[in-house]
Order: sequence, then structure tokens, then C-alpha cells
Amino acid sequence: MKNIKISNYNSKYDKSFYELNKSWIEEFWILEDSDLKDLLNPRESIINLGGEIFFAVIDNLAVGTAAMIPSPHNKIELAKMTIQKEYRGKGLSKILLERCIEYAIISKANEIFLISNSRLFSARKLYDKFGFKEVDLDSNKYKRGNYKMVLRL
Repeated sequence: MKNIKISNYNSKYDKSFYELNKSWIEEFWILEDSDLKDLLNPRESIINLGGEIFFAVIDNLAVGTAAMIPSPHNKIELAKMTIQKEYRGKGLSKILLERCIEYAIISKANEIFLISNSRLFSARKLYDKFGFKEVDLDSNKYKRGNYKMVLRL
């Protein structure tokens, strides 16, 4: 896509971070407490902990986002990754995921993990394409999460 820019966290996109994620989550489920914690206070719950939030921006409009949340043992959680409905299928999630992996490598993480749901077919295809491997689900952070994947770096 032309005119696409991947931007690091900027508080001017806080509302977009909330709205983009609320939209995709509510397509299938309801917002959970863990969602609200991250979405309503991204600076406090992600950035101030040493994480990052990336935005896919077109003409100053955030149309996609992904968060990298630090976790113990030099791991990073890939979370809250979504693309606005009208922009899906155009390769933006691939660009966002590439940036997230680059960030994890620069941060010297040894693993990226994610919790997802088998109903999200296109997300699973993307993770598989990038070499994420399914492992035992050892988290109950999200009630909707029914599998976990990792990418060892």
C-alpha cells in the first residue's frame, strides 16, 4: 500500500487504539477486563512497562495497530493487533507484524508469544506464515483465548 507509515506510540492515537480493538473484539466477543486495562490506559499498562504500540497510519489516520507487551524471562507478548475492516486484506497486518518482530529483536527478547482464538482464521494464517508455533496454552489472560503461539528469536 502507498502512503502507509508505521508509527511508534503517540498518545494522539490512544482513541484509535481503543476504537480499533473494541471494534474487532466485539465482532465475536465482549471486551474483557484485561482488554479494558490495556485499551483505556495504554501508556500506563504497556508503554511505561517498557512496551511499544505500533500504528499503521494512512493520511494521519490510524487504520491498524499492534502492541508489544513485556513479559518476564525476556519474552514479549504480541497483543491487540488489528486492522480497520475497510483496510483488511491489503497486507497491513504483515507490515505491522514485521515491525513487531523487528522491535522484539532490537529489544533482545528471546521469544514473542500471543494468545488467540481459532475463530480468527486469517490471523492464524499470518502467524503460521511468520513461523509462530503452537504450544500449550498456559494463560487465562483472555477468556476467549483458546491457543497460544510462540516465535523463538
